[in-house]
Amino acid sequence: MSTLSVSRPKSLMLVGSLLAIGIPVLAAPITGIVNVNGVASVVGNTINFYGGAACDAPGTPPSTGCFTASAPRDGIFTGLTTNAVSGTIEDLVGPPYSGNISMVDFMVFTGIGVHFDLKYILAGGAPDCTTVVGNAPGVQCTPVLAPGPGGISPFVITNNAPAGGGPATSSSVFFNVYVDAYTGTKASGSTEYIGTFSTPSSGRNIAQILAAIGTPTGSDNSFAANFTPTGQVPEPGTVTLLGVGALAIAVGAYRRKRAS
Repeated sequence: MSTLSVSRPKSLMLVGSLLAIGIPVLAAPITGIVNVNGVASVVGNTINFYGGAACDAPGTPPSTGCFTASAPRDGIFTGLTTNAVSGTIEDLVGPPYSGNISMVDFMVFTGIGVHFDLKYILAGGAPDCTTVVGNAPGVQCTPVLAPGPGGISPFVITNNAPAGGGPATSSSVFFNVYVDAYTGTKASGSTEYIGTFSTPSSGRNIAQILAAIGTPTGSDNSFAANFTPTGQVPEPGTVTLLGVGALAIAVGAYRRKRAS
């Protein structure tokens, strides 16, 4: 009897400590896809998101721009109003231009309280733009903006093929980012999303885009971005499961002792 009277409170006190100290309060996971639109100016080492008259104009970065929601979208993003200002977005200033780049509140959906913390920008991965013919139709490339790790830009630029043949007169640009999505605080659990930003560049092929980026006014275009959960990160309930397992072990030990 004396053994039971000592073991029971110690086991339960240990589990209580694990639950109280080691396990955060969990938030509901972020679900759903979302598409947004905005305006950005690319100048040298900066992607300046601004959004037009709805928020700030192009200026000296870093600054805070805005974006609007578009379809399709679902899950937690369902309540956003199409073509209405839905949140804020921060400028991206390099170097580095790609790799592990962290930014708290890179995007914030102000009406629904969803935060996107930037965690990684993928390098473009296409051939170096200096090795391709800038007006060749169908050519794809990635600018290398500085030597060494992080010097490769996130952009993949693809020349369109004119219907009548001949040199390319337009192109499209895209880049990918990873973000942690959450409500409340990130410590209470987050969901990893991948976002793809894309923009058509009417009237500019690869050579012309690279020339524009090198000027003081830069290359100014509207963009669209799609964000989708990756489903590749551990669920925030993992630590809770560990705590529940510890509780089960303690209770099981207590019951075995009691039975004996």
